[in-house]
Amino acid sequence: MSWISLLLTLGAAHIAALIVPGPDFALMLRASVVGGRRYAFFLALGLASAIMLHTGIVTFAATILQQWLPGLMLWLPWLAAIWLGYLGYGCIKGASSAAGATAEVVSAKKTVVYSRRNGWWTGFATNALNPKAYVYFFSVIAGMLPQHSPLQFKLAVVALFFTLALMWFAFLGWALNIPRMSRWLQRNNRGILLFSGVVLLLFASLLLLQGYQRLTA
Repeated sequence: MSWISLLLTLGAAHIAALIVPGPDFALMLRASVVGGRRYAFFLALGLASAIMLHTGIVTFAATILQQWLPGLMLWLPWLAAIWLGYLGYGCIKGASSAAGATAEVVSAKKTVVYSRRNGWWTGFATNALNPKAYVYFFSVIAGMLPQHSPLQFKLAVVALFFTLALMWFAFLGWALNIPRMSRWLQRNNRGILLFSGVVLLLFASLLLLQGYQRLTA
């Protein structure tokens, strides 16, 4: 297989993984409700930056990661569960406080200010603490990448994964803020925040269970 064919194969696998709904989609949905396109873009940039970090670590330090991965998987689910639980609680709290149109407007304005400082960090931390991401990238990239790959190809893989992730999440942020879609999201603000919070708390619970099972195994 040529380097171009291998790069396209890795890109196709990455696109398929991006499309599968997860906590990142719940965050993008929440962002489009309370923060608008600006917040959604910075959130997308943070999510893509974390993916670039995963890709870089696996591509350039697969051997070291192979030694650290078992220990990493013991404590990382707990950190990820705490973070996702915090985000989920924030969504549910926001849903319960969105009692009227005035409260929603005030809440949205406050969130815009908050998002300008923390949008990137929220997205980055969510993906960086995702233990399944490490397993996925290690199995896909390290499993398909030849042992002696040229530096240019490794850099191309990192750049490709970052670009595809940014394009996908930025597209979600744009699509969810189309005027008609945006009006529908605002009308259903409480329900969407509640849904996002439940999804995030569900992922947090699954991670707690996973962490417990790894400690007792």
